[in-house]
Amino acid sequence: MKSNDAEVTASTKRPGRFFSSRFFYGWWVLGLISFMAALNNAFFDKGPALFLIPVGASLGLNRATTSLIFSLGRSEGAVNGPFVGYLVDRFGARKIMFIGTILAGIGFIIFASADNVWIFALGYLGFVSLGATMAFQDSATAMVVMWFSRYRVRAMSIREATGNLGSTILIPLMTLMIAVYDWRMAAFMGAGAYLVLILPLIPLLKESPESIGLLPDGASEDAVKGARASAPPGASPAELQRLRRYYDGAEFTVREALRTSCYWYLLTGTMLRQVSRVAIDLHYVAILEWRGFDLSMAALLFTLRLGMNVPSKLIVGYFGDRVPAQVVLSGGMVLYAVGMVLLLSSSLVWVLLVSAVVSGMSEGITPVNWGVIGDYFGRHHYATLRGIINLSYSWALLSVPFAAGWWFDQYTSYTVPIIVSLVAAVASAMVYAMMRQPKLPGRLVHPIT
Repeated sequence: MKSNDAEVTASTKRPGRFFSSRFFYGWWVLGLISFMAALNNAFFDKGPALFLIPVGASLGLNRATTSLIFSLGRSEGAVNGPFVGYLVDRFGARKIMFIGTILAGIGFIIFASADNVWIFALGYLGFVSLGATMAFQDSATAMVVMWFSRYRVRAMSIREATGNLGSTILIPLMTLMIAVYDWRMAAFMGAGAYLVLILPLIPLLKESPESIGLLPDGASEDAVKGARASAPPGASPAELQRLRRYYDGAEFTVREALRTSCYWYLLTGTMLRQVSRVAIDLHYVAILEWRGFDLSMAALLFTLRLGMNVPSKLIVGYFGDRVPAQVVLSGGMVLYAVGMVLLLSSSLVWVLLVSAVVSGMSEGITPVNWGVIGDYFGRHHYATLRGIINLSYSWALLSVPFAAGWWFDQYTSYTVPIIVSLVAAVASAMVYAMMRQPKLPGRLVHPIT
């Protein structure tokens, strides 16, 4: 992403008068992105779990075919990740968000109008998935990383938590809309969310704090300069370490990051994490129906699971900068594995309630999973490095949910898909545990302390 790291001049563009200069503009940016993410999370990230059964029934598709198209949508964004990440780093996040939002909105209109599998695939794959992942998987997250350094995990947690809060609020409304009318009305709601609510807000976003004469987190320029001096007056050693870590830290190139073992542990752990969760996320409502619950009760448990994401991400956001990343990530995956054991072991309501709570709480590690890229390797190539990780699990986003749907079509059971999820979760926890802070490249002279 363009960082505009040149010295700030008097002519630097400032925010409009509506936004007070006494309040760090990054929090306004975070608030706008969080609102957008809440809508995107409900209609694109979590919506397919509600659309899966009614879309298949309406278009005469079996579970495997419907799963395949929704899975292709998720994997498409991952495959495009390195290229879109490069565009974000090269041209800025705001332009890519604008294009992606328009594509997603048009796509939901096409999707809602589909009367056969080909129009369904065109609308969802050619427009919805491409646009939503461009705008929110790559661009919006990269913008948050640019605006925050010391508070990066906290900011990422707020963004992730509000996204899940949006799903918690909107999923029941979408369920009601599908029950009273049909899935097409819920899809038209998605189009309105992107084109009417999100699109007009994008011009209010700014690319980076440097672009309007600020520093990440609203830090004082004098304090940052003092941290670089050998003996700045009035600063304790702890304060020096904090400032150097957050505002004078390492900026790895893409090639340098790829040469570290830390990056590959992070990539492998994330890939296994996605293997463990993508089929469960898409088929969760269907799994509960297989367990004997009706759609309303299944949607209620699904909403509970999503709702638990909110407090867990806020809690992790508060403690995330104080606990090593590998501890947080491994612990979260162990918690997720416990949730899968409970989901597999019983059809009792209270057991599935506990499973929903536990597996929902485990999603609190998401901000750390993505924030650690910026913490370890810097801000300037964040989108590209994340895009490469997205590409690494693109095969899982496609094949694992499809395989779960195929297995159900053949054996009318979700037992094996849940076992696969459990094994992948344990493997992910083990890989995350081996991750350590990377050593600096030889060209960087300032150690991170």
